[in-house]
Amino acid sequence: MKVRTEWGIPIVTAETVYPYLDSIGIRPWPELEPPIDLETYIGRDLTDEQRSEMRFAPKAEVVTHRDPQGNPYRGFRTVMKDWATTFCLLPGDLVVLVAEWKHGANVISLVPPSGVPSKKDNGSMEACAKREFEEESGITLKNVIALSGTEGLPIATRGLTSRYFPFLGQTFSDFIVGPSSLDEKETLQLLLMPLTEWLKLIESGRVQEECAVSVTYLALRRLGRLEMCD
Repeated sequence: MKVRTEWGIPIVTAETVYPYLDSIGIRPWPELEPPIDLETYIGRDLTDEQRSEMRFAPKAEVVTHRDPQGNPYRGFRTVMKDWATTFCLLPGDLVVLVAEWKHGANVISLVPPSGVPSKKDNGSMEACAKREFEEESGITLKNVIALSGTEGLPIATRGLTSRYFPFLGQTFSDFIVGPSSLDEKETLQLLLMPLTEWLKLIESGRVQEECAVSVTYLALRRLGRLEMCD
């Protein structure tokens, strides 16, 4: 499926994005066996590679509190890494997006460039946001602007500890698009979508990532562009 490009990046619309992604092989991966619970998996005779992969498994915690009636309360939650998401508009009101199949929900994810901190970020979510955007898009940013407080935004307050940090990315006026720098196992597709089409896709319920929705509206608020949502 052919689409037009700008700066060498495909431009898609709310109607063409998923057919285009399917045409280039961004689709759900074949399932080799049905999902099983983690305890059952750990009980298997795992290979060295499978044992090594366990470092990516979510960690569970039990929390104990006293409720307002004075009774002990025990809750369970999953510990996962915080991450940053960076919304950026290129000239022509083109939104920078990354598409990838996500095994958690078995969906094709569309989201502005995102990622978790690495050692090179020295604990800075601003550095993480800028680095991840530049690595995934090949575009160097002039700066990033935080769109939430220093504690970030919770995702699922009952059972998940992770938070995400939304940012607005600003490019240099004479920016160029270089090659992406992805992790070895990342299978991402960089896309551009007109802002009006992106909002149409969000409001149709076809954007699967909550952080993609909230960072868009927080960024538009910062840019004074919320009137476009009417």
